[in-house]
Amino acid sequence: MKKTIVLLLLVGAAAFAVLPQAQAWPNGRLTNTKNTTTQTIGYCIVTTNNYTNWVYTDTKNTGHSFPAQSQVVTARSTNPKFNCSAYNDVVDVQVWSSDGKGYYLTTMNGSFGTVTITAYLEPKYQILTLLADAPGNMSSNCFTNSTFYGTTDSVSNSFTNTTSVTFSQSQSLFGVIGDNTSETISFSLGYGTTDSFTTTFTNAQGVCNDSTHNPLDHSQDMFWIWLNPMVTLTQTGASAVSYAVSPPPSQSVYAVRVSAAGLQNPSSIDVHLLEPMTYNGVTYPGLSNICAHPLPPSQCTQANACGCVPQDFAAIVALDPLLSLPVNSTETPDQIDSKRYFVLNPPPSPLLILEGPTTQGGNEYPVTFSVTDQNQSAHTGTETIGTSIGFTYGYNVTTSAAPVDFTVGFSVTNTLSYSHSTSLTKFTGSSHNMSVTLGTSTFGCDEGVEVYEDYLYHAFVLVPSSTPPTACDSN
Repeated sequence: MKKTIVLLLLVGAAAFAVLPQAQAWPNGRLTNTKNTTTQTIGYCIVTTNNYTNWVYTDTKNTGHSFPAQSQVVTARSTNPKFNCSAYNDVVDVQVWSSDGKGYYLTTMNGSFGTVTITAYLEPKYQILTLLADAPGNMSSNCFTNSTFYGTTDSVSNSFTNTTSVTFSQSQSLFGVIGDNTSETISFSLGYGTTDSFTTTFTNAQGVCNDSTHNPLDHSQDMFWIWLNPMVTLTQTGASAVSYAVSPPPSQSVYAVRVSAAGLQNPSSIDVHLLEPMTYNGVTYPGLSNICAHPLPPSQCTQANACGCVPQDFAAIVALDPLLSLPVNSTETPDQIDSKRYFVLNPPPSPLLILEGPTTQGGNEYPVTFSVTDQNQSAHTGTETIGTSIGFTYGYNVTTSAAPVDFTVGFSVTNTLSYSHSTSLTKFTGSSHNMSVTLGTSTFGCDEGVEVYEDYLYHAFVLVPSSTPPTACDSN
C-alpha cells in the first residue's frame, strides 16, 4: 500500500546520518536524514525507515528545508509458511519549502525525491473584460448569469522561442471584489490549451455597463481591471516551464470597473479606486499601483489622481480601438478592425429597438433583450494583440529575484507579455450570452440597433443601424 501526503505544516524531525538523494532540478543537491527502527510482530520482522530533514541546497550553497517525513516499511518472515507482505508500505510526501521561496519536494518510493522550482510573478494588472457603451440613457449591456467564456490569454511570448511553455489549469473559483464592495461574481481561469487560458465568468449578472446618456459614446466603455493577479511559473526542465494564474495566497480577486474616459483623464477616477483598499483585513493595491509614480495614500487627492497620468493607462486604453469613433457614429466596428469585430449573423430576434416615451413627458418603458451568438456564422480570421505589463516577484520572496536555480529567463526584461487571441471559440457547444436593455427618457429618440461581437472579449457591441434622430443627440 502506497500513500502520498501533502504537507502544509511543519512537523518534528530527528537528526541521523545524512544520505545523498537523486539529482534535484536543476543542479542543486537534495539530502535527507534516515532513521531506522525494527520491531518483531509475530513471525514478522518489520523494518521502518523514516526520511526526515529533507533539504535542497541550491547552486549558491543556500539550504531550503522541507517540513516532510516520508517512510518505507518492509517486513520479512521468520516462518516460511507465514507471509508478512501486509506490513509493507510506502508513504510519499509533496511539500513546499518552509522558507516560502518556491521550492517543491516530491518523494518517490519514500526514499528518493526531486525538487521543482517555482517563481511567483505579480503583474500590475490583467484585463478581465471590456463592455461597450449602449445608446439610450436608460440602457445597459450586461453579462447574464450563465457561464460566459471571455478572452483567451497566454504569457508564452514572455519567453524565448526555445522555451516550452504550458498552462496548468486553475481549479478554483474566486469571488470578485469590486468598487470597495463584495460582488456575487466568480470566475475561473480554466479551459487551458497548450499554452493559453480562457477567463470564464459564472454567476456574472453583476458585470454591467449602465449607460448614462443617449448618444453612443465609446469613452463610456467599461473596463474590468484585475489588480492583484499572480502568475505561478514552475520550471519543469532546462527550457520548459508551466504556469497558472490566480490571486496571491489568502487573497480574493480584486477587480475594479473604470471607464475609458477615466483612464484617459485619471483625475476623474474616484480616489477610492486609485488608493489601496483593505478588505477583511487584507490590503489590496489600487489603480495607482499601475502608475509609474504613484503617491502615498496620505497625499492622494481627486485633483492629483494619486500621481497617475494618462500615459500610465495608455496600454489599457489601446485595447479599445472603438474610442476613435465620434459620439453617435454609425461607422461599424468591423470598419475599425475587421479581424476583431463581426456583425451578429443571424441578427437577434426580435430586432433590437431603442424607443423613448410615446408622448412628451410620458413614461419610459425600457425593453430587455437576450443576445447570443449560438447560431453565429463561422469565421476563421483571428488576430493576436500583445500587451507588456510590468511585474514584481511575488509572495513571501524577500529578495527582488526569482529562486536561485530558476534558470528559464524572459525574452522581455522586466515585463510580462500577455497575448490576447481573437476567435469565435465555443467550448463544449456553449455560446456567449448577454442581456441588453434599451431605453431612454427622451421623447422622439427612437432608433434601430445592430449587434456586433467583439471576438477578443466575446462581448457584444451595440451600434445604431442608421443616423440617430436629433432627439438622441441630447442626454
